[in-house]
Amino acid sequence: MDLFRMQSLLPITGSNSLLEHLSPYIPDACINSLLPAHRGAGRRSSWSSAQLFRITLLALLTPAHSFNLVVELLPEQRSWRRFAGLPNRRKLPAASSLHEFRSRLSVGILRQINRHLLLPLLEGLPAERKSIGLIDSTDLPAATSGFKKSKSRPTLPIARARENARAKPGRAIGLWDTKSTPCECGCRKPASRCCSCHW
Repeated sequence: MDLFRMQSLLPITGSNSLLEHLSPYIPDACINSLLPAHRGAGRRSSWSSAQLFRITLLALLTPAHSFNLVVELLPEQRSWRRFAGLPNRRKLPAASSLHEFRSRLSVGILRQINRHLLLPLLEGLPAERKSIGLIDSTDLPAATSGFKKSKSRPTLPIARARENARAKPGRAIGLWDTKSTPCECGCRKPASRCCSCHW
């Protein structure tokens, strides 16, 4: 069997057909129960956890691979808004809300969502089947801080910096010694015109 000629049963990634196909399988009620809305003091979110989870998935299922780009394209992508359950193109969550929601998505919560999705699949397997292999990548850390600016460090005074500085081992001596070295014909400067050597 040629693995390169195998065709997926799912629509192509980034297409509206894929979003329509996957939308019924997202457990909105489970996500809202695992990540309830903020009820304490402070600003309350206008969006449910299921809506924010679906928008987070848009960064994986569409060519827009950043929250900033997803938020920028949401007004003109009706299929994306339908997938995320957003009411209209004027009221949309900010990218900061998506980053804050992603920080609440711990590995334990992702595993519970994954378990909720796998239960119907496992229950449909034959009873005599003893094992099954499933791909699980929830333990892989997300590369979310690779492009963040590093925090600025206070600059030490010059005198203190020189005191704390260590001499670098094997450092070459400066070029001043080389320039004052006599050449073969006795001149102090190698490029002097008094010597007959053509260097």
